[in-house]
Amino acid sequence: MTTIQIFGTGDAKMHALRKNLSLALAQYPIQGKVEEISEYNQIYASGVTDPPALMLDGEIVSEGTVPSVDEIESLLRNRNLLRSKLYRLRRIMVPVDLSPASENALLYACQLAHLFDANMEVIYVMDSIFEGAKPSTSGFLSSYRKTMQDEVDAFVRKATKDSDVTCPGSMSMQRDGEIEPGTNRPWLRTNIAFGFPEEVLQAMSQKADLLVMGTTGRGNITRKLFGSVSIAVSKTANCPVLLVPPQAQYKGFHNILYASNFESLDPLTIKQTVAFARRFNGQLHFVHVGQAAETGTELEKRLFEINYVYADANMPFLFKKIVGDDIVECLHEYAFEQRIGLFVFVTHQRSFWEDLLHHSISKDMLLHTSTPVLIIHSESDVG
Repeated sequence: MTTIQIFGTGDAKMHALRKNLSLALAQYPIQGKVEEISEYNQIYASGVTDPPALMLDGEIVSEGTVPSVDEIESLLRNRNLLRSKLYRLRRIMVPVDLSPASENALLYACQLAHLFDANMEVIYVMDSIFEGAKPSTSGFLSSYRKTMQDEVDAFVRKATKDSDVTCPGSMSMQRDGEIEPGTNRPWLRTNIAFGFPEEVLQAMSQKADLLVMGTTGRGNITRKLFGSVSIAVSKTANCPVLLVPPQAQYKGFHNILYASNFESLDPLTIKQTVAFARRFNGQLHFVHVGQAAETGTELEKRLFEINYVYADANMPFLFKKIVGDDIVECLHEYAFEQRIGLFVFVTHQRSFWEDLLHHSISKDMLLHTSTPVLIIHSESDVG
């Protein structure tokens, strides 16, 4: 059962919202109860800052305006999609280590934040002085925090100042704990965390809608392109992860490659990927790599067509089966031919991504790519 709530002060706008909602429910009936809330303290506690507002299953889907009947009907039809972190994309988290690679990821994230009008949190995780001991924020670490906070703040300011990239609109940089409650303005916050990066970032990713991470380039073999931290976080994060190679320059995503296996045909995941592609007016390429004698891809294609009714009629999806033994090599050949700007991997089982990384490192295939990779974990990227 869907929980539907209307927030307002009983004025004409609230009455109009109630009327449009009633008409939308007549066009698209769903099982649910409509609750009206006009008491100020309850409105404030809900997170609504600009009534009238409409909330579906605890998620604010409209605020400050009265959506049309058709708009509300669309919200009702796609209410499950509204729970998708990639779809709502309100908070982008960027781990940095003050390296050029993380600077590039920061600038990349700024442009995405500008497009989505999202908040940004820049995280620096201190772990190098722990030497295996349990981290503590007392004593030396506590005093050292301010020094590192100043360095991170300076890093962010210099990175944005020295480039043509600007942070979204009125975004202002603040430190952790300085965000004013109830503010609607996009913000950029810097934060220092203590602990082992993989564990800290996994925990913090629960409150993020997207994690943007730089990759470490041509260092030690275990840190080629996908650094050891990036590998671990990409497998365990509780939100989608965008891995940005050092050479990547943001130009939008005009062609997006959705790497398919038979486990990636989750309708909600397809919906959120299509919605994401739409934000960039991007063409989605649905690519399956398999053996020559493999069966089932025709069924896969038909299922995808059914789930792709949300696509723009002027930009239908492209479905391609590629035959080959090396997944990475086949995908990169196709990506080169089609000028792919983003790889999307959707995994129900995280071992799929781990296997892909194993192949990519052993064959050294991804070292020379400048193409970002978006990882969607279907079991934990909705919340």
